Amino acid sequence: MKIWSVAFVAAAGVFAYLGAMPAMAAPSEVLDISGVPVGVVVGSDGTAYVGNYGGAGGIQVVPPGAVRPSRTISTGGPTSGLALSPDGTLYVAELDSATNQFDVGVIPAGATGVARRIPVSRGNHLIAAGPDGTIYVPNSSEHTVSVIAPNGSTVDRTVPVGAGPVEVAVAKDGTAFVANQIAGTVSVIPPGASAVSRTIQVSATPGSTENPHGIAAGPDGTIYVTNISSNHVAVIKPGADTVAYRIFVPGGPQEAAVGQDGTLYVTTVQDRVLSVIPPGATVVGSSIPTDSNSGHLAVAPDGTVIVTSPGSGTGNGSVSRYAAMPPGAPSSTASKAALAAAGSGQTDQALTAIGGGAAIVAIAVAVFIAAAGRRRRSAL
Repeated sequence: MKIWSVAFVAAAGVFAYLGAMPAMAAPSEVLDISGVPVGVVVGSDGTAYVGNYGGAGGIQVVPPGAVRPSRTISTGGPTSGLALSPDGTLYVAELDSATNQFDVGVIPAGATGVARRIPVSRGNHLIAAGPDGTIYVPNSSEHTVSVIAPNGSTVDRTVPVGAGPVEVAVAKDGTAFVANQIAGTVSVIPPGASAVSRTIQVSATPGSTENPHGIAAGPDGTIYVTNISSNHVAVIKPGADTVAYRIFVPGGPQEAAVGQDGTLYVTTVQDRVLSVIPPGATVVGSSIPTDSNSGHLAVAPDGTVIVTSPGSGTGNGSVSRYAAMPPGAPSSTASKAALAAAGSGQTDQALTAIGGGAAIVAIAVAVFIAAAGRRRRSAL
C-alpha cells in the first residue's frame, strides 16, 4: 500500500510539473446523469448511451440535444464497457449481481433490458464492435481477446495477444487493433482470424512499456494509441508495422476518440482538458476544459463530443457535452512551450525521476475503472 501511495504522489508531482494547456473553448452543457458514469457510445442518430459503474448499474439513454435521459435500460449490475453494432444492438460488459458472473449483455434496439447474456472471464472489459457486428472482449489478465460473432450467443473464438490487453479499436475493414498495456504493443487481428497477424511496438523502447491504453481508429484507417506514462499518442498509418510519428499530449493521455472528419480527441489522467488534434496534425491544436477524472468519450455524427467523469464517489459523477470544434483551431502559446519541452527531453527526464516500475504501474492503473471502483467502495 505504501508503494502505491508514494508512486501516485510522485506521478502527480510530475504531471503538475509538466502543467496543463490553457483552454481554447468551454463546455457547452452538463448532462443530468446520475450514478457513476463511465462507458459511453453514440448511435448514428446522435443518441448517447451512458453506462453506470455504480452498484445499480443500468444504461441511461440521452436523445440528441437533450440534457437528461429519456429512459434507463436495466442491466444485471455495474457496467464497464459499451459497444453499439450497426443494426442498433447495444452490448454491455457487466457484472451480473444475481449470479456474480461477468458477462456481455445483449440489448436489442429499443429494448428496456438485457435480452440475453454471454458469459466472459472475470474482470472489467472495455468492449468494441466491428462494422459487421462482431464484438471484441479484451481479457487483461489472460492476455487474450474473446470474439463474439454477430448475433452470437457464446464466445466464438479466443485470440492470444500481447500482455495486458485493455482496449480494442476496429477499422472500417473489420481489422481489430488491440492495445496491450503491459507489453507496450498493439496486436492486429484480421477479420475472422483466430490469430494475430502482426504486432506493432508503440513504446519508444522495444521490450518496455509506456502504458498504452486508449486506442481509436480514424475514418481513413489510421490508428491512434495513447501512451499514459510518456505523454504521447502514437500514430500508426494504414497497413504499417511501425509508428509513423508521435503527438505530445501532456498530462498522461488516457482515452481517445476520432470524429467523422478525422479530428482526434484525447482525455488525460491528470490535466483537466480535452485535447483537440486536427486531421493529419502532429501537434495539439487546442484544448477544452473538462471536469476532473475524465473517463471515456464519444463523438456524435454532428461533431459534438461527450465526456464522462466517474467523480470522487457514488452519485457525484458527471457527463459533459462539448460543441464541435472549428477546424484548424490554433495552438496556444503554452502548448507550443510544452511541445518544446518535450523535444528537449524534459518529459522523459521527469518521468524517469519517478523512480522504478512501481510508479509507472501506478500511472497505468490511474484510469477511470480502477479509480471509480476504489472510490465507490471507499464511499460505501
